[in-house]
Amino acid sequence: MYLGKKCLLISSILIAVLFMGSAWGAVSLDPKIKQQLDEGKIYISIEQNPHTKIYAPTGQAVVDAPVEDVWHVITDFNSFGEFMPNTIFYRPVGWKDGRLFVDCRIKVALLTMDYQLSYIIDENTHTTYWFYIKGPIRDTQGFFRVEPYEGGRSVVTYTTTVEVGKAVPGFIEKALTKSTFPKIFESLRKRVHDLRQKGPIAKPAITTKQYSGNL
Repeated sequence: MYLGKKCLLISSILIAVLFMGSAWGAVSLDPKIKQQLDEGKIYISIEQNPHTKIYAPTGQAVVDAPVEDVWHVITDFNSFGEFMPNTIFYRPVGWKDGRLFVDCRIKVALLTMDYQLSYIIDENTHTTYWFYIKGPIRDTQGFFRVEPYEGGRSVVTYTTTVEVGKAVPGFIEKALTKSTFPKIFESLRKRVHDLRQKGPIAKPAITTKQYSGNL
């Protein structure tokens, strides 16, 4: 029993180091990964979601802006439809038990889908975690994380999984699960760049309403 608890503690520490290293300053990266990021490439790996323990494809890329500016973009849910691929809108509807509930509408191929997610917004680590609540798909989860990088820039980590289920045709599932990381990072970079042309990016106003829907 003691050994099991000790192993669990060690595992928790390792996960904390991997996912929250920015608490001590600029993120520390393997030289090979750093080289790819410095060349403007997206580094793809398989990482574990620290909340759900699910392993999923994960992308990292450098954004030429400080952490706060990038963070303000990825927490501006009302503007997701302006830069996130396949997204028509994200609409925050209220808070419950420390999570923000968001109504989402996406379009993939010819199919439009409405579903709901809940978000944990961690200001300390500049991370947003999302979890599937309801809708026509079976499950989706992931996270965005922003960490300081050299030269006043940021390194952004993004991961997501989508399990469509039987409610949606198979070709739609393939379209959803196909990697869209390049589009996501390119769109994020452009969004940050365009907004910074007008000055520092303002912190978005997120609803303070309580969620009253049925779970």
